[in-house]
Amino acid sequence: MSERLFVVIMFFGGVVYLYFGLKIEVPFAYEPIGPRAFPVLLGSCLLLLCLVNICIHHTPSFPLKGCVARHGLAVLFYLLTFQLLGFMLATTITTYIIARIVGSSWMEGLLSGLVMAIFFYGIFHFLLGVPLPLGSLFRLGN
Repeated sequence: MSERLFVVIMFFGGVVYLYFGLKIEVPFAYEPIGPRAFPVLLGSCLLLLCLVNICIHHTPSFPLKGCVARHGLAVLFYLLTFQLLGFMLATTITTYIIARIVGSSWMEGLLSGLVMAIFFYGIFHFLLGVPLPLGSLFRLGN
């Protein structure tokens, strides 16, 4: 029952996200697609997946074993340390923590954390041109 409640909450979250995505207006068209496309696509996909999950409901094939709270704390850690430690270090540590929660060895967790941090930094920085925080803890001088 809790899974269905989660899907219904996510469905209403998708409705709100789609509503605000459709309200985005740009004073002039500077790109062919514009800034509305990503929120509208993401909200539509969320609604579609929630509808599929509501219509075709199966019992979960794996027990959660109480690790949901630990995953939530790992995500909260990432949220709180993202600006302080920077993208690379916060992503590596959080991925390591989540890998250890799901039962990986310390080496697998560390390697997956490093690979994910470097991979996503490369995508955001070089491919998309999105500046990511380097970490205010490591700033020298100012």
